Amino acid sequence: MKKWIFATVICLMTLAAAGSWGYGQYTANRKLENYLSNKYQRAFYDLAGQVQSLEVLLSKSMVASDPRLDSALLMEIRQQAAFAQSNLGQLPLNDALAGRTAKFLTQVGDYAGSLARQVNQGEAIDSRHWDTLNSLYEQSAALNRELQGMQESVAQNNFYFGEMVRQVRNKLQKAPDSLARTDFQAMDKQMQRYPALIYDGPFSEHLERTEPKDLSGLNEVDGAEAERRAITFIDRQDGAGYQARVTGETNGRIPAHRVEVTSDRGDGAVTVLDVSRQGGKVIWMMNSRPLGEQKLSIEEARQKAARFLADRGFGEMRSTYFLRHGNSVTFNFVAVQDGVTIYPDLVKVTVALDNGEIIGVETSGYLMNHRQRVLPKAGVTREQALAVVNPRLKVSGGNLVLIPDGVSEEKLAYEFHGKLGEDSYLIYINAVNGREENVLKLIETPGGTLTM
Repeated sequence: MKKWIFATVICLMTLAAAGSWGYGQYTANRKLENYLSNKYQRAFYDLAGQVQSLEVLLSKSMVASDPRLDSALLMEIRQQAAFAQSNLGQLPLNDALAGRTAKFLTQVGDYAGSLARQVNQGEAIDSRHWDTLNSLYEQSAALNRELQGMQESVAQNNFYFGEMVRQVRNKLQKAPDSLARTDFQAMDKQMQRYPALIYDGPFSEHLERTEPKDLSGLNEVDGAEAERRAITFIDRQDGAGYQARVTGETNGRIPAHRVEVTSDRGDGAVTVLDVSRQGGKVIWMMNSRPLGEQKLSIEEARQKAARFLADRGFGEMRSTYFLRHGNSVTFNFVAVQDGVTIYPDLVKVTVALDNGEIIGVETSGYLMNHRQRVLPKAGVTREQALAVVNPRLKVSGGNLVLIPDGVSEEKLAYEFHGKLGEDSYLIYINAVNGREENVLKLIETPGGTLTM
Protein backbone atom coordinates (compact mmCIF):
# COMPACT_ATOMS: atom_id res chain seq x y z
CA MET A 1 0.00 0.00 0.00
CA LYS A 2 2.78 2.36 1.00
CA LYS A 3 4.64 1.55 -2.21
CA TRP A 4 1.51 2.41 -4.23
CA ILE A 5 1.11 5.74 -2.42
CA PHE A 6 4.80 6.51 -2.87
CA ALA A 7 4.62 5.72 -6.58
CA THR A 8 1.54 7.91 -6.95
CA VAL A 9 3.25 10.83 -5.19
CA ILE A 10 6.32 10.44 -7.41
CA CYS A 11 4.09 10.35 -10.47
CA LEU A 12 2.21 13.47 -9.43
CA MET A 13 5.44 15.29 -8.66
CA THR A 14 6.79 14.30 -12.05
CA LEU A 15 3.62 15.54 -13.75
CA ALA A 16 3.76 18.78 -11.78
CA ALA A 17 7.40 19.29 -12.71
CA ALA A 18 6.64 18.56 -16.33
CA GLY A 19 3.69 20.92 -16.23
CA SER A 20 5.78 23.61 -14.62
CA TRP A 21 8.50 23.09 -17.20
CA GLY A 22 5.95 23.16 -19.99
CA TYR A 23 4.36 26.32 -18.68
CA GLY A 24 7.78 27.89 -18.37
CA GLN A 25 8.55 26.97 -21.94
CA TYR A 26 5.18 28.33 -23.07
CA THR A 27 5.77 31.59 -21.21
CA ALA A 28 9.28 31.91 -22.64
CA ASN A 29 7.97 31.23 -26.14
CA ARG A 30 5.24 33.84 -25.71
CA LYS A 31 7.77 36.41 -24.49
CA LEU A 32 10.04 35.64 -27.42
CA GLU A 33 7.11 35.81 -29.81
CA ASN A 34 6.02 39.19 -28.41
CA TYR A 35 9.59 40.48 -28.61
CA LEU A 36 9.93 39.41 -32.23
CA SER A 37 6.48 40.72 -33.10
CA ASN A 38 7.35 44.15 -31.67
CA LYS A 39 10.68 44.11 -33.49
CA TYR A 40 9.04 43.26 -36.80
CA GLN A 41 6.31 45.84 -36.29
CA ARG A 42 8.85 48.59 -35.64
CA ALA A 43 10.89 47.57 -38.70
CA PHE A 44 7.78 47.51 -40.89
CA TYR A 45 6.56 50.95 -39.86
CA ASP A 46 10.07 52.40 -40.22
CA LEU A 47 10.24 50.84 -43.70
CA ALA A 48 6.90 52.41 -44.67
CA GLY A 49 7.99 55.85 -43.46
CA GLN A 50 11.32 55.63 -45.30
CA VAL A 51 9.70 54.60 -48.58
CA GLN A 52 7.30 57.53 -48.23
CA SER A 53 10.31 59.82 -47.75
CA LEU A 54 11.93 58.27 -50.83
CA GLU A 55 8.91 59.11 -52.96
CA VAL A 56 8.92 62.75 -51.80
CA LEU A 57 12.69 63.16 -52.19
CA LEU A 58 12.69 61.66 -55.68
CA SER A 59 9.90 64.00 -56.75
CA LYS A 60 11.87 66.97 -55.39
CA SER A 61 15.01 65.87 -57.24
CA MET A 62 13.05 66.03 -60.50
CA VAL A 63 12.14 69.70 -60.07
CA ALA A 64 15.23 71.09 -58.30
CA SER A 65 17.65 72.92 -60.60
CA ASP A 66 20.43 74.12 -58.29
CA PRO A 67 23.36 71.63 -58.14
CA ARG A 68 23.81 72.15 -54.39
CA LEU A 69 20.19 71.26 -53.69
CA ASP A 70 20.32 68.37 -56.18
CA SER A 71 23.36 66.94 -54.42
CA ALA A 72 21.77 67.22 -50.97
CA LEU A 73 18.54 65.58 -52.17
CA LEU A 74 20.39 62.72 -53.89
CA MET A 75 22.50 61.97 -50.83
CA GLU A 76 19.38 61.93 -48.67
CA ILE A 77 17.73 59.56 -51.16
CA ARG A 78 20.73 57.25 -50.84
CA GLN A 79 20.49 57.36 -47.04
CA GLN A 80 16.74 56.69 -46.92
CA ALA A 81 17.09 53.81 -49.37
CA ALA A 82 19.78 52.25 -47.17
CA PHE A 83 17.60 52.62 -44.07
CA ALA A 84 14.60 51.11 -45.88
CA GLN A 85 16.69 48.19 -47.14
CA SER A 86 17.96 47.54 -43.60
CA ASN A 87 14.43 47.46 -42.16
CA LEU A 88 13.15 45.24 -44.97
CA GLY A 89 16.00 42.85 -44.14
CA GLN A 90 14.84 42.63 -40.52
CA LEU A 91 11.44 41.22 -41.55
CA PRO A 92 11.09 37.39 -41.72
CA LEU A 93 10.80 37.31 -45.51
CA ASN A 94 12.78 35.25 -47.99
CA ASP A 95 13.93 36.34 -51.45
CA ALA A 96 10.78 34.93 -53.03
CA LEU A 97 8.68 37.36 -51.01
CA ALA A 98 10.74 40.56 -51.02
CA GLY A 99 13.69 40.00 -53.36
CA ARG A 100 12.54 42.43 -56.07
CA THR A 101 11.75 45.13 -53.53
CA ALA A 102 15.15 44.76 -51.87
CA LYS A 103 16.82 44.95 -55.28
CA PHE A 104 14.93 48.15 -56.10
CA LEU A 105 16.01 49.79 -52.84
CA THR A 106 19.64 48.82 -53.52
CA GLN A 107 19.50 50.18 -57.05
CA VAL A 108 17.84 53.47 -56.16
CA GLY A 109 20.42 54.07 -53.43
CA ASP A 110 23.34 53.21 -55.69
CA TYR A 111 21.97 55.34 -58.54
CA ALA A 112 21.38 58.36 -56.28
CA GLY A 113 24.90 58.09 -54.87
CA SER A 114 26.41 57.82 -58.36
CA LEU A 115 24.37 60.76 -59.66
CA ALA A 116 25.30 62.87 -56.63
CA ARG A 117 28.99 62.32 -57.39
CA GLN A 118 28.42 63.44 -60.99
CA VAL A 119 26.58 66.56 -59.85
CA ASN A 120 29.39 67.38 -57.40
CA GLN A 121 31.86 67.09 -60.30
CA GLY A 122 29.93 69.71 -62.27
CA GLU A 123 27.78 67.50 -64.48
CA ALA A 124 24.16 68.54 -64.93
CA ILE A 125 21.12 66.25 -64.63
CA ASP A 126 20.29 65.87 -68.32
CA SER A 127 17.14 64.41 -69.89
CA ARG A 128 18.48 60.85 -69.65
CA HIS A 129 19.05 61.16 -65.91
CA TRP A 130 15.71 62.94 -65.51
CA ASP A 131 13.88 60.06 -67.22
CA THR A 132 15.61 57.60 -64.87
CA LEU A 133 14.63 59.68 -61.83
CA ASN A 134 11.06 59.81 -63.10
CA SER A 135 11.03 56.01 -63.47
CA LEU A 136 12.39 55.64 -59.93
CA TYR A 137 9.78 58.06 -58.64
CA GLU A 138 6.96 56.05 -60.23
CA GLN A 139 8.31 52.84 -58.72
CA SER A 140 8.69 54.38 -55.27
CA ALA A 141 5.15 55.76 -55.49
CA ALA A 142 3.83 52.28 -56.33
CA LEU A 143 5.80 50.73 -53.48
CA ASN A 144 4.53 53.42 -51.12
CA ARG A 145 0.92 52.70 -52.10
CA GLU A 146 1.42 48.99 -51.44
CA LEU A 147 2.95 49.66 -48.01
CA GLN A 148 0.23 52.13 -47.07
CA GLY A 149 -2.38 49.51 -47.94
CA MET A 150 -0.53 46.99 -45.82
CA GLN A 151 -0.46 49.47 -42.93
CA GLU A 152 -4.25 49.62 -43.08
CA SER A 153 -4.36 45.82 -42.98
CA VAL A 154 -2.01 45.81 -40.00
CA ALA A 155 -4.24 48.27 -38.16
CA GLN A 156 -7.25 46.01 -38.75
CA ASN A 157 -5.52 42.70 -37.93
CA ASN A 158 -3.85 42.35 -34.54
CA PHE A 159 -2.33 39.00 -35.52
CA TYR A 160 -0.44 40.27 -38.55
CA PHE A 161 3.04 40.29 -37.01
CA GLY A 162 2.23 37.33 -34.79
CA GLU A 163 1.55 35.40 -38.01
CA MET A 164 4.98 36.37 -39.26
CA VAL A 165 6.53 35.07 -36.05
CA ARG A 166 4.63 31.80 -36.27
CA GLN A 167 5.81 31.33 -39.84
CA VAL A 168 9.40 31.70 -38.70
CA ARG A 169 8.93 29.50 -35.63
CA ASN A 170 7.25 26.68 -37.54
CA LYS A 171 9.63 27.00 -40.54
CA LEU A 172 6.79 26.50 -42.96
CA GLN A 173 8.00 25.59 -46.43
CA LYS A 174 4.69 25.92 -48.22
CA ALA A 175 2.97 29.24 -48.75
CA PRO A 176 -0.03 29.44 -46.42
CA ASP A 177 -3.01 31.57 -47.17
CA SER A 178 -1.94 34.21 -44.71
CA LEU A 179 -2.01 37.98 -44.68
CA ALA A 180 1.72 38.23 -44.07
CA ARG A 181 2.66 36.25 -47.15
CA THR A 182 -0.03 37.32 -49.57
CA ASP A 183 0.48 41.02 -48.90
CA PHE A 184 4.25 40.87 -49.39
CA GLN A 185 3.80 38.65 -52.44
CA ALA A 186 1.42 41.24 -53.90
CA MET A 187 3.90 44.02 -53.12
CA ASP A 188 6.80 42.22 -54.77
CA LYS A 189 4.63 41.27 -57.73
CA GLN A 190 3.80 44.96 -58.13
CA MET A 191 7.53 45.74 -58.23
CA GLN A 192 7.99 43.17 -61.00
CA ARG A 193 6.01 45.44 -63.33
CA TYR A 194 8.91 47.86 -63.50
CA PRO A 195 12.26 47.52 -65.29
CA ALA A 196 15.29 46.72 -63.20
CA LEU A 197 17.30 49.93 -63.64
CA ILE A 198 17.35 51.69 -62.85
CA TYR A 199 -0.22 70.26 -41.46
CA ASP A 200 1.55 72.37 -41.10
CA GLY A 201 2.69 74.92 -43.66
CA PRO A 202 6.27 75.34 -44.83
CA PHE A 203 8.87 76.17 -42.21
CA SER A 204 6.41 75.67 -39.35
CA GLU A 205 8.97 73.84 -37.22
CA HIS A 206 11.64 76.55 -37.36
CA LEU A 207 11.40 77.43 -33.67
CA GLU A 208 14.78 76.51 -32.19
CA ARG A 209 16.00 79.96 -31.20
CA THR A 210 18.16 80.53 -28.16
CA GLU A 211 16.08 83.49 -26.96
CA PRO A 212 12.49 84.53 -27.76
CA LYS A 213 13.03 87.71 -29.73
CA ASP A 214 9.48 89.03 -29.33
CA LEU A 215 9.91 89.00 -25.52
CA SER A 216 13.32 90.69 -25.46
CA GLY A 217 13.51 93.50 -22.88
CA LEU A 218 10.04 92.87 -21.42
CA ASN A 219 9.42 92.71 -17.66
CA GLU A 220 8.47 89.65 -15.61
CA VAL A 221 4.79 89.18 -14.71
CA ASP A 222 3.47 87.48 -11.58
CA GLY A 223 0.66 84.93 -11.28
CA ALA A 224 -2.09 87.50 -10.76
CA GLU A 225 -1.08 89.38 -13.91
CA ALA A 226 -0.88 86.11 -15.84
CA GLU A 227 -4.47 85.33 -14.79
CA ARG A 228 -5.64 88.76 -15.96
CA ARG A 229 -3.91 88.40 -19.30
CA ALA A 230 -5.32 84.90 -19.81
CA ILE A 231 -8.89 86.16 -19.41
CA THR A 232 -8.14 89.08 -21.74
CA PHE A 233 -6.71 86.76 -24.39
CA ILE A 234 -9.36 84.01 -24.62
CA ASP A 235 -12.30 84.26 -27.02
CA ARG A 236 -14.89 85.42 -24.49
CA GLN A 237 -18.51 84.66 -25.33
CA ASP A 238 -21.26 87.24 -24.82
CA GLY A 239 -22.96 87.11 -21.44
CA ALA A 240 -20.50 84.66 -19.86
CA GLY A 241 -18.41 85.25 -16.75
CA TYR A 242 -14.86 83.92 -16.42
CA GLN A 243 -12.52 82.96 -13.59
CA ALA A 244 -8.81 82.21 -13.90
CA ARG A 245 -6.28 80.59 -11.60
CA VAL A 246 -2.61 79.71 -11.88
CA THR A 247 -2.15 75.95 -11.46
CA GLY A 248 1.62 75.70 -11.82
CA GLU A 249 4.78 76.79 -13.62
CA THR A 250 6.44 75.40 -16.77
CA ASN A 251 10.11 75.61 -17.67
CA GLY A 252 10.27 74.94 -21.39
CA ARG A 253 12.00 77.07 -23.98
CA ILE A 254 9.81 79.91 -22.75
CA PRO A 255 9.19 79.71 -18.95
CA ALA A 256 5.51 80.30 -18.23
CA HIS A 257 2.63 80.38 -15.74
CA ARG A 258 0.10 77.58 -16.40
CA VAL A 259 -3.39 79.11 -16.13
CA GLU A 260 -6.85 77.49 -16.19
CA VAL A 261 -9.89 79.55 -17.15
CA THR A 262 -13.45 78.41 -16.45
CA SER A 263 -16.74 80.08 -17.29
CA ASP A 264 -20.27 80.06 -15.90
CA ARG A 265 -21.76 78.83 -19.19
CA GLY A 266 -22.41 75.44 -17.60
CA ASP A 267 -20.75 73.33 -20.29
CA GLY A 268 -17.88 72.31 -18.01
CA ALA A 269 -15.27 73.44 -20.54
CA VAL A 270 -11.85 74.46 -19.26
CA THR A 271 -9.43 76.64 -21.22
CA VAL A 272 -5.76 76.02 -20.41
CA LEU A 273 -3.07 78.55 -21.30
CA ASP A 274 0.66 79.03 -20.83
CA VAL A 275 1.46 82.70 -20.21
CA SER A 276 5.14 83.63 -20.51
CA ARG A 277 6.72 84.81 -17.28
CA GLN A 278 8.70 87.35 -19.28
CA GLY A 279 6.32 89.72 -20.99
CA GLY A 280 3.08 87.95 -20.05
CA LYS A 281 2.28 86.76 -23.58
CA VAL A 282 0.24 83.63 -24.36
CA ILE A 283 2.39 80.80 -25.72
CA TRP A 284 -0.47 78.39 -26.30
CA MET A 285 -4.16 78.04 -25.47
CA MET A 286 -6.55 75.09 -25.68
CA ASN A 287 -10.29 74.89 -24.97
CA SER A 288 -11.53 71.39 -24.24
CA ARG A 289 -15.24 71.83 -24.90
CA PRO A 290 -17.11 69.29 -27.08
CA LEU A 291 -17.96 70.56 -30.57
CA GLY A 292 -21.38 70.62 -32.21
CA GLU A 293 -22.33 70.32 -35.87
CA GLN A 294 -20.63 72.54 -38.43
CA LYS A 295 -22.37 75.86 -39.12
CA LEU A 296 -19.49 78.00 -40.42
CA SER A 297 -17.63 77.69 -43.72
CA ILE A 298 -13.83 77.46 -43.82
CA GLU A 299 -13.65 81.03 -45.14
CA GLU A 300 -15.86 82.36 -42.34
CA ALA A 301 -13.63 80.58 -39.83
CA ARG A 302 -10.54 82.10 -41.46
CA GLN A 303 -11.97 85.60 -41.14
CA LYS A 304 -12.81 84.94 -37.49
CA ALA A 305 -9.23 83.81 -36.82
CA ALA A 306 -7.80 86.88 -38.57
CA ARG A 307 -9.98 89.25 -36.48
CA PHE A 308 -8.97 87.42 -33.30
CA LEU A 309 -5.26 87.98 -34.02
CA ALA A 310 -5.77 91.60 -35.06
CA ASP A 311 -7.71 92.35 -31.87
CA ARG A 312 -4.80 90.95 -29.81
CA GLY A 313 -2.15 93.12 -31.37
CA PHE A 314 -0.44 90.73 -33.80
CA GLY A 315 -0.22 93.33 -36.56
CA GLU A 316 -0.34 92.47 -40.25
CA MET A 317 -0.68 88.70 -40.70
CA ARG A 318 -1.28 86.51 -43.73
CA SER A 319 -3.17 83.20 -43.74
CA THR A 320 -1.16 80.52 -45.55
CA TYR A 321 -2.31 76.93 -44.97
CA PHE A 322 -5.04 75.19 -43.03
CA LEU A 323 -5.87 71.71 -41.81
CA ARG A 324 -9.33 70.55 -40.82
CA HIS A 325 -9.86 67.96 -38.08
CA GLY A 326 -13.44 67.02 -37.24
CA ASN A 327 -15.56 70.11 -36.67
CA SER A 328 -12.62 72.43 -36.14
CA VAL A 329 -9.97 73.88 -38.43
CA THR A 330 -6.43 75.12 -37.72
CA PHE A 331 -5.00 78.01 -39.74
CA ASN A 332 -1.37 79.02 -40.12
CA PHE A 333 -0.82 82.79 -40.03
CA VAL A 334 2.55 84.41 -40.70
CA ALA A 335 3.69 88.00 -40.26
CA VAL A 336 4.00 90.42 -43.18
CA GLN A 337 6.59 93.22 -43.31
CA ASP A 338 6.85 95.65 -46.23
CA GLY A 339 4.83 93.25 -48.35
CA VAL A 340 7.19 90.33 -47.63
CA THR A 341 5.77 87.15 -46.06
CA ILE A 342 7.84 86.34 -42.95
CA TYR A 343 7.52 82.55 -42.62
CA PRO A 344 9.39 82.12 -39.30
CA ASP A 345 6.86 84.38 -37.49
CA LEU A 346 4.14 81.73 -37.30
CA VAL A 347 0.90 81.64 -35.29
CA LYS A 348 -1.54 78.71 -35.43
CA VAL A 349 -5.21 79.39 -34.67
CA THR A 350 -7.89 76.71 -34.26
CA VAL A 351 -11.53 77.67 -34.83
CA ALA A 352 -14.62 75.69 -33.82
CA LEU A 353 -16.90 75.32 -36.84
CA ASP A 354 -20.09 75.12 -34.77
CA ASN A 355 -20.02 78.74 -33.51
CA GLY A 356 -16.70 80.24 -34.65
CA GLU A 357 -15.12 80.28 -31.20
CA ILE A 358 -11.32 80.31 -31.07
CA ILE A 359 -10.50 77.11 -29.17
CA GLY A 360 -6.77 76.82 -29.79
CA VAL A 361 -3.76 79.08 -30.35
CA GLU A 362 -0.03 78.33 -30.61
CA THR A 363 2.37 81.30 -30.87
CA SER A 364 5.83 79.77 -30.23
CA GLY A 365 7.18 80.55 -33.70
CA TYR A 366 6.05 84.15 -33.47
CA LEU A 367 7.43 84.71 -29.97
CA MET A 368 10.78 83.11 -30.78
CA ASN A 369 11.35 84.96 -34.06
CA HIS A 370 9.30 88.15 -34.39
CA ARG A 371 10.98 91.53 -34.56
CA GLN A 372 11.24 94.42 -37.01
CA ARG A 373 13.78 93.22 -39.56
CA VAL A 374 16.13 95.05 -41.89
CA LEU A 375 15.24 93.15 -45.04
CA PRO A 376 17.87 92.82 -47.78
CA LYS A 377 17.23 94.29 -51.19
CA ALA A 378 16.49 91.89 -54.01
CA GLY A 379 19.49 91.48 -56.29
CA VAL A 380 17.55 89.65 -59.00
CA THR A 381 14.15 90.33 -60.50
CA ARG A 382 11.20 87.97 -60.42
CA GLU A 383 11.78 87.21 -64.10
CA GLN A 384 15.43 86.38 -63.48
CA ALA A 385 14.45 84.11 -60.58
CA LEU A 386 11.79 82.44 -62.72
CA ALA A 387 14.44 81.55 -65.29
CA VAL A 388 16.23 79.45 -62.61
CA VAL A 389 13.17 77.24 -62.01
CA ASN A 390 13.13 73.85 -63.72
CA PRO A 391 11.56 74.48 -67.17
CA ARG A 392 9.55 71.24 -66.93
CA LEU A 393 7.35 72.89 -64.30
CA LYS A 394 4.22 74.90 -65.01
CA VAL A 395 4.92 77.88 -62.75
CA SER A 396 2.86 80.63 -61.10
CA GLY A 397 3.36 83.05 -58.22
CA GLY A 398 6.68 84.67 -57.42
CA ASN A 399 6.05 86.75 -54.28
CA LEU A 400 8.87 87.72 -51.94
CA VAL A 401 9.12 85.69 -48.71
CA LEU A 402 11.61 85.35 -45.88
CA ILE A 403 12.55 81.75 -45.14
CA PRO A 404 14.75 80.26 -42.39
CA ASP A 405 18.15 78.84 -43.20
CA GLY A 406 19.43 76.59 -40.44
CA VAL A 407 18.92 77.70 -36.85
CA SER A 408 19.79 81.39 -36.94
CA GLU A 409 19.92 82.58 -40.56
CA GLU A 410 17.13 83.81 -42.81
CA LYS A 411 17.03 84.38 -46.58
CA LEU A 412 14.90 86.54 -48.83
CA ALA A 413 13.46 84.44 -51.65
CA TYR A 414 10.90 84.35 -54.43
CA GLU A 415 8.23 81.72 -53.81
CA PHE A 416 6.96 80.00 -56.96
CA HIS A 417 4.17 77.43 -57.23
CA GLY A 418 5.10 74.66 -59.65
CA LYS A 419 3.07 71.90 -61.24
CA LEU A 420 4.49 68.71 -62.77
CA GLY A 421 1.78 66.31 -63.85
CA GLU A 422 -0.51 65.86 -60.87
CA ASP A 423 2.13 66.91 -58.34
CA SER A 424 2.48 70.42 -56.90
CA TYR A 425 5.59 72.06 -55.46
CA LEU A 426 6.86 75.24 -53.87
CA ILE A 427 10.20 76.42 -55.22
CA TYR A 428 12.27 79.05 -53.40
CA ILE A 429 14.83 81.11 -55.39
CA ASN A 430 17.21 83.33 -53.41
CA ALA A 431 16.23 86.93 -54.22
CA VAL A 432 19.76 88.22 -53.55
CA ASN A 433 21.95 85.83 -55.57
CA GLY A 434 19.44 83.92 -57.72
CA ARG A 435 20.26 80.44 -56.34
CA GLU A 436 17.62 77.78 -55.76
CA GLU A 437 17.30 77.43 -51.97
CA ASN A 438 14.59 74.82 -51.39
CA VAL A 439 11.84 72.71 -52.92
CA LEU A 440 8.77 71.59 -50.98
CA LYS A 441 6.16 69.13 -52.22
CA LEU A 442 2.53 70.04 -51.58
CA ILE A 443 0.29 67.21 -50.40
CA GLU A 444 -3.43 67.79 -50.88
CA THR A 445 -5.60 66.05 -48.28
CA PRO A 446 -9.36 66.15 -47.62
CA GLY A 447 -8.59 68.33 -44.58
CA GLY A 448 -6.22 70.79 -46.23
CA THR A 449 -2.75 71.20 -47.74
CA LEU A 450 0.42 69.83 -46.17
CA THR A 451 4.05 70.22 -47.26
CA MET A 452 6.94 67.77 -47.30
